[in-house]
Amino acid sequence: MSTTHDRTMTRGASAPSPRSPSAPPRAVPTLAVQAEVAHDTAVPRLPTVVVSSWKGGVWKTCLSASLAERLSFAGLDVLYLVTDDQLDARRRLGISESDPDVARVQRGSGTVTVVGLAGAHAVDVLYRGGPGRFGRFDAIVVDTPPVKKGGCLPGVLLLAPTDGDDASANLIRMLRATPANTDIVLVRIDAVPKREWAQDAAVIHDASNHTGTLSYLSDPLPRTAEVREALNRGQSVWTLARRGPTREFLQGLESLAGVAWERIRPGTTLPALAVAAASTVHIRGWDDDA
Repeated sequence: MSTTHDRTMTRGASAPSPRSPSAPPRAVPTLAVQAEVAHDTAVPRLPTVVVSSWKGGVWKTCLSASLAERLSFAGLDVLYLVTDDQLDARRRLGISESDPDVARVQRGSGTVTVVGLAGAHAVDVLYRGGPGRFGRFDAIVVDTPPVKKGGCLPGVLLLAPTDGDDASANLIRMLRATPANTDIVLVRIDAVPKREWAQDAAVIHDASNHTGTLSYLSDPLPRTAEVREALNRGQSVWTLARRGPTREFLQGLESLAGVAWERIRPGTTLPALAVAAASTVHIRGWDDDA
């Protein structure tokens, strides 16, 4: 005999009731949130030199590494902040891949400590927390990759290299976004007549509309095989024999180091660099073009 439960289970299913039309979804309004303002008037915790260009291959790492070494030879402890993920900067300072991530080399009476950081981590070291967790430093030198944000750090000394028309066009666009409280020094890589470079520097200055201080290194820096080979070996360019185009290159670096020194030690003069032990006898007319 079937139970009430059995009869319920075997009863035919009733047809679904027709669904009434649904109302359209109600939009939830987006509430306004105050925008974060970019601090284009910020100043780094320590005097900072940045080498930046939107174009690759303009010797940015050569300039930044050699400048960090020169300031170290002058007795400073320099933090060399590498924001590029390549190992060029470390290798050119003679640091191997097996060395610690935070590597320190002695140069004269000073040191260069190499640290790789990017983005917000680099900004924290430069503007917020400072570099204290890596040691005590007198100045920071920053090597940047060829990306658009390279020249946007405020309150720094920006060394902006260029090696021709394409690089100069990129440079102009970069400088238009450079904060007004950043001091800029234009650097020409590759030998060209000084008058031509002076004209190019004036064009870059006018086209950039930069409202801050913009100057240029009067003598172009020649590319030399001797400098390139030394860097590839991890040898300091300051140990090279000072003659011919290499001497011209080092003279330009000395001038840039003098500008940086004035920001780090205002009112004082960059200590002279001793003649390198690696210098050889100079025979005029025979090795002027070495």
